[in-house]
Amino acid sequence: MDSCSDYDIVIVGGGTAGLALASRLSEDESLQIIVLEAGEDRRTDPQVLTPGMWPLLTNSSSDWAFSTVPQEFLNKNVDMIPQGRMLGGSSGINSFLFTPTSQTGVDGWAKLGNKGWEYTSFAKAANKSYTLHSPSGAVQGTGHGPIQLRVAAPQSEPEATWTSAFLESLSTLGFASPQDPFSGHVCGGFSNPESVDPATRQRSFSANAYLGAAESRPNLTVITGATVTKILLSTSRRDGVVAEGVRFTESNGKSKMARAHKEVIICAGTFHSPRLLEVSGIGDEKLLQKLGIDVVLDNPNVGENLQNHVYTGVTFEVADDAIATLDSFFRSDPQAVGAAMQAYGVNGTGPLGSSSIIASAQLPFPGIQTEQGETEVNQLLQDLLHEPVDAAKHDSTSFAAVHAAFVKSILLSPTESSANYVFGPAYTEFEDRGNPALRAPGNHITIAAMLSHPLSRGYVHAATAAGDDRSGDHGLVINPRYLSHPLDVEVLARHIWFIEQSISRAEPLAKMLKPRASKFADLAAVREYLHRTAKGSHHYTGTCSMMPKKLGGVVDHELRVYGTVNLRICDASVVPITPRANTQAVVYGVAEMGAKLIKESLWAGCQE
Repeated sequence: MDSCSDYDIVIVGGGTAGLALASRLSEDESLQIIVLEAGEDRRTDPQVLTPGMWPLLTNSSSDWAFSTVPQEFLNKNVDMIPQGRMLGGSSGINSFLFTPTSQTGVDGWAKLGNKGWEYTSFAKAANKSYTLHSPSGAVQGTGHGPIQLRVAAPQSEPEATWTSAFLESLSTLGFASPQDPFSGHVCGGFSNPESVDPATRQRSFSANAYLGAAESRPNLTVITGATVTKILLSTSRRDGVVAEGVRFTESNGKSKMARAHKEVIICAGTFHSPRLLEVSGIGDEKLLQKLGIDVVLDNPNVGENLQNHVYTGVTFEVADDAIATLDSFFRSDPQAVGAAMQAYGVNGTGPLGSSSIIASAQLPFPGIQTEQGETEVNQLLQDLLHEPVDAAKHDSTSFAAVHAAFVKSILLSPTESSANYVFGPAYTEFEDRGNPALRAPGNHITIAAMLSHPLSRGYVHAATAAGDDRSGDHGLVINPRYLSHPLDVEVLARHIWFIEQSISRAEPLAKMLKPRASKFADLAAVREYLHRTAKGSHHYTGTCSMMPKKLGGVVDHELRVYGTVNLRICDASVVPITPRANTQAVVYGVAEMGAKLIKESLWAGCQE
């Protein structure tokens, strides 16, 4: 018989959202809270803490290392999916760019029927997650939370010169730069905010920031190496299914139970959260029956609406008389590595002190400011917006029409971002997907563009009834269906064309690059390039979407799973329309919103 312990709240997953939520809820000393995390505690690991070492964490023991099924529209390529398996989750292995989302995007969530999720409320909650430091060290902005950020940090060379060149070139094209990425309205470039503590020069993430401030509380228990295998559900109440607790397996293989007197909150991420619902009996009854799982609640929306930013880019060779790039460091040149170690040790700068993705830009559909560009967009929308993709159920929900209307509004706006650009002074391999670590000789810059609001949507589902399956992709089938919607292809193609034809040829970048012929003869060549080189970002959302069930929802506006009394989900999976760029900042905001809603709900229950 499983041993059992009792708590008020059981949190499944000690990742980005889970630890933020646990920290906020444990502020109430009357609540006994447990967090169950499958990974380990790596808060003292130099590979985690040293900013520039983040690429080494992919395919490590702290990465779930998922992969997609072969992608039909990406030449049947399989995409690797890093996801954090450690205290702090993906906030401990990501490239730590901290990019707040747009007012339009968050208001789009509210317009789906999510009461209380308007941008003003979300921004207020999100501001509780971070503290922003200026280059001088002073605190700036309205944020006042545990995640420490630096933006426009003092950069060593060559990063400073290349950042300036990129931002100035955008300005010459009519996009005033730098912009304020925290404003909710961005149409131009900016230096990347990073979750790096300027005092320690180390990664600031949910494990050392949120948990660090809360772990001494006697009402908070955190267990690592604990794999939750099932949510224990009861159908004895008339008002809905009750989550009585969870079953989990410790690292030694022993099975245990954690009973919840008030709430079970799933914070297992975009892939594991829907899978955990399904193996526990909540999901599409046809799938569950096929897997031999007893159906508790039939909701075919579970695991659907998977969204992600698809991206590719272009690399340019730097002129011989221009300032060097970071290529020698990434080729492990001893002199460059030594200089990087000194820069980090003395000033916290250089390629070891940051992600090396030194700047970003959020730009509208290229040419939308002109009459010709507006005509082109309208023609694309007329021809392709409502183009049938296939008869799969993930395109048959009412949400498809709402989503299309949202994307249309973005594409027709001269100020809303339809692509997020990232810039780095080093070579990046796009052509040879089989060797992404390839480093060409010489000096290069890379400009990539990711589609901010793709219409292509996919799914993730359990492939087995076993709650602790560790084979293959841990019992999951993941299919993002990248570029399955033809409008996505056309929009991203024009952004890549804009990189090649406009940004790289604008001053001062143009004089810093070697003369070259056009990489693409026309848009047809760009389309071919997309299908051959594009990949998915690591920004997955939507598989347990927060919206009305009739639209395709899994949780309501209080993050409660439809048909249940006390089972909630609080992580990236609830985001119904993917944010315009990196998701880290958004997930912290969702956790802060979730903590507020759950506290209010528990307090209301006590008053009844």
